[in-house]
Amino acid sequence: MFLKSIITKARRFTSSITFKIAFLTISSLLIFDVLVAVLGSFYFSDSTGAFLGKSTTINLSNLLFIEGAFILAIGTFIAVARAWQEPKPSSEPTTQPADSAEQIGDERIHNSTLMIIVGAVLIGLSILVGTLLL
Repeated sequence: MFLKSIITKARRFTSSITFKIAFLTISSLLIFDVLVAVLGSFYFSDSTGAFLGKSTTINLSNLLFIEGAFILAIGTFIAVARAWQEPKPSSEPTTQPADSAEQIGDERIHNSTLMIIVGAVLIGLSILVGTLLL
C-alpha cells in the first residue's frame, strides 16, 4: 500500500509536461545568465564587490549559484507554507477510487515543486561550470 502511493506520486514527475516546463525554464535562465556573464563581465569585474577581478566563467558560475539558491529557497518556503495549510488526512477509510496511471500522467506538479527542481538543477549547473570550465 505504501509502495503503491510512492509509485503513483513518482509518476507525476515523469510526465512530459513537467519535463518540458522544467527544460524551458532552465534553458531560458541559462541563456540569460550566459548573456549577462559575457556582456556584463567587464562591469561586474570592475565595480561589483563579489565579482571583483573574476573571470567570465567564475561570474557565470556565481550567477547560476545565486539564482539557483534563490529559486530553491522561494520554492521551499512556498512548499512548506502549502503543507501547513493543507488539512491532515483522516484515519477513516475512504470510498474514493484509487488513482489510475492515466489520471496521474496528465496531472501537473505544483509550482513550488517545480521551483525546487529548477533551483537544484541551476545549483548543479553552477558546480558543473565551476568544475569543468576552470
